[in-house]
Amino acid sequence: MKYSNIFAEIVSIMHQDYAGYEEKKGWDHPDYYTKKIEELERSGFITPQLFAELVNEYLISFQDRHMYFNLHNSEKVEVKTCGFTVRNYEDTLYVTETNEEDRFEKGAKIVFIDGESISSIRKMHHTMLRESHPEREEWDEILSRATYFELINENEELVKLELKLYKRSPRKSTYTIDFINESTLLLTFSDFADTNRIVNLIEQHKDDLLESKNVIVDVRNNRGGNSHASSSLLRYIFKKGEKPSSPLKVREFNCSDRNVELFLEQAEKVRSSTNNEETLKMVEYGENQFKTYWNQGFVAFDFSEYIADLENNFEGEDTPEKVIILSDYYCASAGEEFVETSKDSSKVTIVGRATMGLNDYSDIVCVQWDKQFSLCYPISRLQQKTEIDPIHGKGIQPHVYIKWTPKHIEEDIDLQQALKLIEKS
Repeated sequence: MKYSNIFAEIVSIMHQDYAGYEEKKGWDHPDYYTKKIEELERSGFITPQLFAELVNEYLISFQDRHMYFNLHNSEKVEVKTCGFTVRNYEDTLYVTETNEEDRFEKGAKIVFIDGESISSIRKMHHTMLRESHPEREEWDEILSRATYFELINENEELVKLELKLYKRSPRKSTYTIDFINESTLLLTFSDFADTNRIVNLIEQHKDDLLESKNVIVDVRNNRGGNSHASSSLLRYIFKKGEKPSSPLKVREFNCSDRNVELFLEQAEKVRSSTNNEETLKMVEYGENQFKTYWNQGFVAFDFSEYIADLENNFEGEDTPEKVIILSDYYCASAGEEFVETSKDSSKVTIVGRATMGLNDYSDIVCVQWDKQFSLCYPISRLQQKTEIDPIHGKGIQPHVYIKWTPKHIEEDIDLQQALKLIEKS
């Protein structure tokens, strides 16, 4: 399939099927990218990687973090990454993780990219960074397109390096429950994707959870998944007699032809991958709703009965006595739903930084082309519009805010603060 044809279909999706197409009409400039892609096709210079970069650049116009255009590994293509992650502190990019990259260690400081200072790049390319607060900026797009960068290494030497792109390593899920002292359990969830595995892990440790005085739940890097996966934790998050008190947020679903077909396909995959009763009930209800309102535009689906069952189908426990949840900008989707729900508990203190704040548009479906590209986009929107929604672009706010600094690279400052709060109680 020609790249220009794929892009035309993407534009059609963004103008008809995407949940934010009404509010964001006129935000994008598809003609510019159409012309560029067609010129590159005619000249023979276009590659799968370059096409993916152009599509993602186009999608940035919609300012929606719940949308992704992915290039997939295949016999012909290797998905590439710069191999490290950074975070901005005082107009210096600190390397927080080195994954595929091995020429420098975490803690290195990037001060120039292609000869430009970090402060000047922020002014020129602020849209690509997606955020206005330094500790929430995303630099992947800019770094992956750079030719070279200059960094200060662990020996305080200024080093100029050509940017290398590496084959992306698959991201592995982490679900752990461990004692960090005799009275405190640390639970870590990198996502809520594998419902059965998470529910089983929590069940295996139910005695530990009930016998622990304190629990710390680390969802700082939780990229989401299935909200049902975290529901089995609510018993330990809330005291006896307590329930989540936040009002249900009404969502409207775009019941376009494409969205209905994609949802029904996705529902079949979910049904074959889980035996979680609550998940299956919601999937069945969603299927019936989409079939009923096929091609009828935006319709509010009333999931209140199912969500109420999910949030109230437990009896809280008085132990653990104190629950601290570690949060950060990289906590998204079902991860931040968990943070928001848990915030209603009198046991809970949220520590760290605000979550990503992307649930104003949600419920993701995916379109694939030639098993090489996929566009994943949200098909539901909050009935309360984005410009007035309290979490839009802000995320769920912590009770105890801890500014990110380079010291976080060497020490777990957030966990240290959590333990201090426990000691004070």
